[in-house]
Amino acid sequence: MSTPADLDEQVTKVRDALHALRRTLLDLERTFADLDANALDVDALGDPTTAPEALESAVDALRAAQDTLGIADADLDVAKRHTSRLKTRE
Repeated sequence: MSTPADLDEQVTKVRDALHALRRTLLDLERTFADLDANALDVDALGDPTTAPEALESAVDALRAAQDTLGIADADLDVAKRHTSRLKTRE
């Protein structure tokens, strides 16, 4: 049987993994944002686009993902405030 303390530790591990994912995503976003769009090209697959358009869309999507993960992070903080208070009845 899982105890509240065990479950709280699992919430902590999920939150830590989310923080690591957010750091990785932020690094990717910054790395893409630092690229020189004029030095890039795009393939001919899909809808016509330019390298600057594709790069801007990629960076915007990575920022949106970061925002979404930020919401999940805040929700996990709320959960953690409550899970850390639970204990088995004596």
